[in-house]
Amino acid sequence: MKKQKMKSAKKFTFEEGCNKYLDYCRQRNLRQGTITVDCTLGRLDPMSNAFIQMSGVFAELELGMIRDRVRSGMANAKAKGVKLGRPQMTKDDIPQIFYRHYPAYQNRQLNISELARVCDISRNSVYKYIGLLEKKQESRT
Repeated sequence: MKKQKMKSAKKFTFEEGCNKYLDYCRQRNLRQGTITVDCTLGRLDPMSNAFIQMSGVFAELELGMIRDRVRSGMANAKAKGVKLGRPQMTKDDIPQIFYRHYPAYQNRQLNISELARVCDISRNSVYKYIGLLEKKQESRT
């Protein structure tokens, strides 16, 4: 069976996404909010078109205001000394089951996938834990 390559989804700007949604609604004569978009004549009446464009403008304005509030809040928290982001992982955070099976991996009795399966963790977590342990071993020498 031949593998098919996954096509990556095209990313749109906010404005392009709104325009695509509005085009979709126009084509299907869908009701939006409190107005009905009627495209039976093959064109949009000026009042509906203006309302749709203004709705897009207000949606973009609201998005910008939300982003500004979040940035301001993060700046205030940072100024107060709050650590932002994910906490650094340490050797103490590694689960005990991983330590139990790690020697078998070192002796090549288990590969990465098997180690992940017996510890009931993802392979990415296995790589992260191994990196932490090997970094600790390197710092000792």
